[in-house]
Amino acid sequence: MPNTCPVCQSNNEIVREAPYGRDAFIVKCKYCGEYQISRTAAASDLSRYAPRWKISAAIRTKYENKENVVLSDIPSLLESIIFPEDPFEYIDKLLEYIFRKSGKVGNTVNLNPHDFPVICAENEEQFEYIKEKALSLDLIELKNDVYRLSLNGWKRIAELKKTKIDSNKAFVAMWFNPELDEIWEQGIKPALEETGFRPLRIDLEEHNEKICDKIIAEIRRSGLLVADFTGQRGGVYFEAGFALGLGIPLIWTCRKDDIQNLHFDTRQYNHIVWETAKELKQRLKDRIIATIPRVVNQMTNS
Repeated sequence: MPNTCPVCQSNNEIVREAPYGRDAFIVKCKYCGEYQISRTAAASDLSRYAPRWKISAAIRTKYENKENVVLSDIPSLLESIIFPEDPFEYIDKLLEYIFRKSGKVGNTVNLNPHDFPVICAENEEQFEYIKEKALSLDLIELKNDVYRLSLNGWKRIAELKKTKIDSNKAFVAMWFNPELDEIWEQGIKPALEETGFRPLRIDLEEHNEKICDKIIAEIRRSGLLVADFTGQRGGVYFEAGFALGLGIPLIWTCRKDDIQNLHFDTRQYNHIVWETAKELKQRLKDRIIATIPRVVNQMTNS
């Protein structure tokens, strides 16, 4: 196969056979990032699902988030990404990208023309337009052909973090087992509702997407994640870690008889250790009030 990216169709990219006899290619593209795609998908017309720039943007977004991308279910992949709808949302994506890449105040990053998918732009021209507008609004600074956040840019990043925290959706990661139904109905769910959150447990949602993509999309939209480690499910560890990486407030809980089985990497966190649904409800409410400042204001004003 020639070194052409199956998604964006740019040339001179690295395309190699997947190891261990897998019937797939591993592609490293300066536009899309790195991903894996089956031979069948690579030979098909991917544009029938969506414009190629959208698929490229979705892959690059996940790649920048250090997620392994296996291109098999394109509709689910697209569902997991929130695309900008106006120039200000594009600018916010640009600021967040510079923030992640620079890491510290004053650090600079390169913004190459081929980086346009990082903000879900359609092409290099649109990317250049967004950079120019961010400069004119004094949100970024250009120094020796590299970019950094201005003070106004840092202020906007702080506002975006607060907006995420202010979301009233609470994602609940837990073991989907009948023995925990009472804990959900009489403990976690009412504790969240009484503190102004809309609880979401993914197994109770109707959806057609792959479960992993649905989970990732919903966590991104959440202002709080409650992770109960009873049963030591791998998915709960993944979801908690993903929320932690996004900076979403996270509350850790576990049933008392299972606390000794926690993975050593998570034992450092302050878990709510519970025995009954009633106990969990009250302690979870207390922790939410202590963790999310806006909850105090809402309850005081109600």
